Amino acid sequence: MDRIDDRTLTKENVAETNCCPGGLEVQHQELKGDLARTLTWRQEMLKQGMKGFVSYHDRVARGFAEYMPAETAPFPIEAPGAAVLMCYHWEPLPGANEAEHHIQEKRLIDLVIRQAAGSFTGLATLGWEHPDHFPIVMLEELGFRQMERKREIALMWLPLNRPAQEPRVAPTCFAAQNLSVNGILAIESASSSRCPYSIHNAARLQQIIDQLPKEYRTRVRHFPRLIDTHEDAVRWAIAPWNWEWAFVNGEEIPIFQVSSDDLRRMIIDRAARCRQSHRSVA
Repeated sequence: MDRIDDRTLTKENVAETNCCPGGLEVQHQELKGDLARTLTWRQEMLKQGMKGFVSYHDRVARGFAEYMPAETAPFPIEAPGAAVLMCYHWEPLPGANEAEHHIQEKRLIDLVIRQAAGSFTGLATLGWEHPDHFPIVMLEELGFRQMERKREIALMWLPLNRPAQEPRVAPTCFAAQNLSVNGILAIESASSSRCPYSIHNAARLQQIIDQLPKEYRTRVRHFPRLIDTHEDAVRWAIAPWNWEWAFVNGEEIPIFQVSSDDLRRMIIDRAARCRQSHRSVA
């Protein structure tokens, strides 16, 4: 690959990151919702201490990595004096080897490690038991080790300057509610402005609810939350942690992994059962 130009993330180039409007991650996709929020969120995070890199190839922004102090990072990670590696991504060249994005992401994370070592005691992040999405194996190859593990997600830790207090995930605070005794279907969901797909899925869910037949829509109560700040992340923490989730009357639903048609049928079926159950009790 030809020379890559890595530039420090600034307010001048933050709009060029992959996930912002016009970026390589979203420019050819039909996504719902206000994707401009991804830029507004990053501009606010820069004010709160976010740092990172934007990586260019042939003058096209193809990758980025973001990190910030644990005290303000929008993760429920307690790590005094440390930083949290947040999001990182590389959009491969057309026809590139499948391993390219991991090679480039490792390089970007290594840039973060070297830069963070001058200011922070360590670097914490979340790794996934997933081949492409923040893979644990890739982080371990960079020197991170697992500190906690809940199902497919692990808290990863790389000490940079000793002594360093090891991180932990904040206790789970959120408890989903069940309103079926009142004949109501409680849909509780979370999303984040950091991610265009999260914005899309939140808009998709709201549109489905808004377009339900009246006899079902009147049974639904939707409680949407945003997880955009450290305080949000702690307040709405579930286990294993993620910044987007959904519960229907207390049951977690893989709502962002199903088609809109299946999601609509699921909500109508549960709302109908809720209505029937309430009528029987009455």
